[in-house]
Amino acid sequence: MTLISLINASKDFGIRSLFTNLDLHISQKERLGLIGPNGAGKSTLLKILAGIEPLLEGERLCSPSLKISLVGQENKLNKDKTILEAVLEGCGEKRDLLIRFNKLTSAVAKNPQQKNLLAQLGHTSELMDTANAWNLEQQCKEILRRLGIHDLGIPIGELSGGYQKRIALASALVANPDVLLLDEPTNHLDASAVEWLQSWLDTYKGALVLVTHDRYVLDKVTKRMIEVNSGIARKYSGNYTNYLQQKVQEEYSEAASKKKFQGILRKELSWLRQGPKARSTKQKARLQRIADMQAKPINQPKQTLEIHSLSKRIGKIAIETEALRLTIDGKEKSPVLFDEFTYSFSPEDRVGIIGPNGSGKSTLLDLIDGRRTPNGGLIRLGETVKIGYLDQHTNDLNTGKGLQRKVIDFIEEAAIRINTGKQQITASQLLERFLFSPEQQHSPLNKLSGGEKRRLSLCRLLIQAPNILLLDEPTNDLDINTLSVLEDFIEDFKGCVVIVSHDRYFLDRTVDIIFNFESGKLRRYQGNYSYFLEKKNAQNTNEKKKVNSIKKVGKNSNIAIKNTSQEKNDYERNKPRRLTFKESRELKELNEELPKLEEIKSLLESKIASGAGDIIKNSLELAQIIESLEKAETRWIELSELNE
Repeated sequence: MTLISLINASKDFGIRSLFTNLDLHISQKERLGLIGPNGAGKSTLLKILAGIEPLLEGERLCSPSLKISLVGQENKLNKDKTILEAVLEGCGEKRDLLIRFNKLTSAVAKNPQQKNLLAQLGHTSELMDTANAWNLEQQCKEILRRLGIHDLGIPIGELSGGYQKRIALASALVANPDVLLLDEPTNHLDASAVEWLQSWLDTYKGALVLVTHDRYVLDKVTKRMIEVNSGIARKYSGNYTNYLQQKVQEEYSEAASKKKFQGILRKELSWLRQGPKARSTKQKARLQRIADMQAKPINQPKQTLEIHSLSKRIGKIAIETEALRLTIDGKEKSPVLFDEFTYSFSPEDRVGIIGPNGSGKSTLLDLIDGRRTPNGGLIRLGETVKIGYLDQHTNDLNTGKGLQRKVIDFIEEAAIRINTGKQQITASQLLERFLFSPEQQHSPLNKLSGGEKRRLSLCRLLIQAPNILLLDEPTNDLDINTLSVLEDFIEDFKGCVVIVSHDRYFLDRTVDIIFNFESGKLRRYQGNYSYFLEKKNAQNTNEKKKVNSIKKVGKNSNIAIKNTSQEKNDYERNKPRRLTFKESRELKELNEELPKLEEIKSLLESKIASGAGDIIKNSLELAQIIESLEKAETRWIELSELNE
């Protein structure tokens, strides 16, 4: 069954055509990946499918009852709502069903003999079963937790753009729409969240259209691809690996056809150069055929991004850190981000920094660049070190005249002429190597796509000829072709490279050392991301075996084992103990507190069932009471066992 159709669709932006005469049909359980260069029109195509961007020509067909969720690179959220409220608000039908069910429950309680009300309640109950709306709030919390968001009471207006993108993604996942349109969903996620999202998408029952630079996600999730490039949308069957195989065959065929075409043309031109007497009497038709062949457009070789190393010589010392320590806000008594980090970065190092969001990855790069001061420890840089830092914010674009500047002006602010080591080239020539056409060079910065801005920032960074590269999420917004070229550049770069990235494929290609944030420490793993993952999985398996083994022994010996860090000591202290005075008092207080919490829980459940008051506020309060009740019950059981 077709959900959305684009028929003979065309779209352009002024002089640039994005695609023409495109026929596209999105079916149930669709798994479509959109790929192409930055600025080719992938995000625009998603907006057209969502119905929020008009076509130049052609038509879009879809059912008006179709539920579509678009998570774009910029999302509008109510800044006055809390995180949980914003996600619940995006649940639409589920939230409405929950409110309707609660109102009907209250009405039936007052009029239990009303058959009409009972029928409505039964029907609504069936709809809630179908929509899986019973545990809506718990679903929201679980998905937000998986995406690295824990404090759900913060107003949206206080959050960064990256956080808001994750909240918009969570809202779309909880809503479980018929069609899910995702534009770079892995941006601003850490590696573990990306892996979870990949698993979620793999089991999602609706139709999915995906724009992402994450090649592992593309390969795992998609079943067909559309490449948007140079005003043409080409379709390919299969996942990303199949796409690459088809592209190789396609380019081989194009090269063979071009060679054959040129051979025929040379033969015909050779005939044309002969004297009139040597030609056949049917020369008029042949002359016309030659003219047609000469006029026929030949596929021009595709432009490829050229990034050459302009780095200066680096000495024996690159970066040295000794007992580095930093708190979350720089104040001594605040929570520690990391501590006792000591490492000597060599001039040839390719280092990847990974860890959960908020663990301090970007902050570590800020410390190395001198933007922040550590609470303790030392950072030493070599005398010849020249740092190039590509952060996530591309703040240089907003300086001076800001986004009203022309592309060429932005580059010429850094240098008018650039020495590549082999020759002197102009800023305009360098921009052409970075795939900015002469026309585009005179466009304002605000006309560039997110990926084009990122590529432009990278161009300006490399003009400065750094010998140490600090790259903070460099894959965000870049297209796959640009990433491939950047990976090759990093491999050949004559200097030290430190990368913070969630992109597993990129890390596998570029780094041979991983530092992972683990409980406030940076633990080193020799190898790329896949090797790190193997080591972590092996460690987790061994720890589980150890825990199970000790628990088995502990059970036979009546040993209470509370956590893995205490296993050995608990086993050696195989002696029952009595409650302390403080614990006896705590148990008494819990005996008084538990009935009160149960009473509050029952009261809130009644309010929600009757629809009285603010359902979201009551739901949030109920969740907090349930959490407190569970903790109190767990503690009561622990103390009661000791009291026996």
